Amino acid sequence: MTPLESFQLIHRAIQVNRKTKPLRIAINGIEGTGKTTFAEHLVDYFNSVGESALHVSIDGFHFNKERRYRHGRDSAIGYYEDSYDEKGFVEKVLLASQKEIPTITSATHDLETDEYLDLDPIQIPNNTILVTDGSYLFKPTYRNHWDLKIYLSTDFETALERGAKRDAQSLGGFDAAKEKFMQRYHASSKRYIQENTPKKIADIILNNTDFSNLIVEKSIYS
Repeated sequence: MTPLESFQLIHRAIQVNRKTKPLRIAINGIEGTGKTTFAEHLVDYFNSVGESALHVSIDGFHFNKERRYRHGRDSAIGYYEDSYDEKGFVEKVLLASQKEIPTITSATHDLETDEYLDLDPIQIPNNTILVTDGSYLFKPTYRNHWDLKIYLSTDFETALERGAKRDAQSLGGFDAAKEKFMQRYHASSKRYIQENTPKKIADIILNNTDFSNLIVEKSIYS
C-alpha cells in the first residue's frame, strides 16, 4: 500500500466516525517510527481533498527541563512519566475541542526557551480534523478521548536507525544518539507497550517499516 492509499483508508474510516464536533486522530508508535512525517502528510492530504485538518503537536506540551530530567537526562522512567503534560493536553485540546464552541490551545511550553506559555485558545470549526502524533497517546490519560487511534508498527532496530540519524546533530553524533535511544527512548517505549498493549487498542495498524509500501496489519473498518 502506498502512503496515499493509507491516507485514503484513514479518510474512509473517519467518514464512519463523522460527528458534530471536531474529530481527534491519534498517530502512535515507538520513537523513530516516522509518526510526525506521517501525521503532517496526512493533514496535507485531508486539506487537499477539501477537509479542514490541523496538526496539533504533543511537543508543545512538554514539562520544563527541571521536571523532565529530575531522574537524570538518560532516565527511561523520567521520559515515560515526566516528559509531557498529559492532563494539560487532554484539557486544552482533546476536551476543549468538544465544547459548544470548539477551541484548542496550540502549546503550553516552548522547547527551545524552556519557558511555559500562556497562549489564548483558538476557535476552530466544528468540522475540523485534529491529528496528533506521539509515542504514548494510548496511555489511560488520553485513551478514551480519541475518535480514531492509529498505530504505526516498526521494529525497534529500524526505528533506532531512523531516530539516531534524525537526531544525530542534536544528540552529539550518530553513536551518541543510538545510545540515547536505547537507554531512554526505546527503554521507555518497551514499558509503554508492556503496560498499554497499543496494538490491541488501535483501530488501525499500519506497518511502515518500508515507507513506500505500508502494510495494513489491522483495521476495524475493512
